[in-house]
Amino acid sequence: MNKKTGLLAAMIFIPALCLPLRAETALEQFNSLGLETGSVAPQPSVEKVWEPISPEAALNKLALFNYQKTDVISVKRSVPVVHKQYSIEKIQLLINDPLRQLGEFTQTYMLYRTMQPGPRPTVLVFPPFIPQVIDDWSATRFAKKGYNAVIVVPCESLTDKTRPLDKVDDLLIRNVITGRMCIDLLETLPEVDKDKIYAYGISMGGIRTTLSFGVEPRIKKAAEIVGGGDIPGIIADTRFDLLEGLRDARMEIEGIANVADFRAYMEKVMTIDPLDFAVLRQPEDIFLVLGHGDRFVPDAYQKKLYEVFSRPEEGRYPAVIRASTGHIVTALKFKRYIDRFIEFFER
Repeated sequence: MNKKTGLLAAMIFIPALCLPLRAETALEQFNSLGLETGSVAPQPSVEKVWEPISPEAALNKLALFNYQKTDVISVKRSVPVVHKQYSIEKIQLLINDPLRQLGEFTQTYMLYRTMQPGPRPTVLVFPPFIPQVIDDWSATRFAKKGYNAVIVVPCESLTDKTRPLDKVDDLLIRNVITGRMCIDLLETLPEVDKDKIYAYGISMGGIRTTLSFGVEPRIKKAAEIVGGGDIPGIIADTRFDLLEGLRDARMEIEGIANVADFRAYMEKVMTIDPLDFAVLRQPEDIFLVLGHGDRFVPDAYQKKLYEVFSRPEEGRYPAVIRASTGHIVTALKFKRYIDRFIEFFER
């Protein structure tokens, strides 16, 4: 890593999850769009094998993400800041909590509107925790390529140490619902092609992306970089300091003795995961960048995400790039991946 890359990594410090994979069949090799090499970090052993749920069970879980249009109380829009190839506008919704827990809260979206004539394809950009420089860069990249992009700002932080572990589900459900509300809003804008709405995210943003993609059929395709599935396992095994700090703080507060007990408790209290809803989508509609030797999202959890979206008995697999450059360096190559994602969206 050169000095400039190291500085960017320190600025951005993306939270995420990663995995190594090799193509085992000719079809997988054909589907693999690239292989990059780099250093490998030691990986935790993952004992639990994820058991896929049935399509019927997945459909039943969709009810958890229901909301009412009247939950949006008001909409506030800023004056756009105009650049040569795009403009940026802040949109804020005052929302009555669909889960009836928080009361009213403000949800923010940052709309990057391309200057190319519409209606145009639009990408929901899901940040890892709070929006950072890389999310702005990603949205700008899409806008310069002729896509509208919307950063869906998380209304809550996963790293909030005051949140009980049995409320992590609620945070993720709200994240998905506010993404769905964003699509409701986009469908009213003449510059948006309603039939070409996509999703994108890096790291924890990739987890938000794949969860939203599984739940929301109006998202036609999705692309993510170094995300994963099995959230209890990811938080248990991550070496990302913010998530480690969250895990250790909640273990002390809730009287959990060790990481194994933490994992078991999280598996008990969490009712949703990106893995649950992959069965509802087609493998050809998702593009995964899988990082090898990732300490933040250990490889096995990225592999789980790939496998649950795959249909090996039918010879059908997601589009995939296998990058061996670790979590942060892989994420910092987002520009080249976005160019590939656009080609994928337009296929």
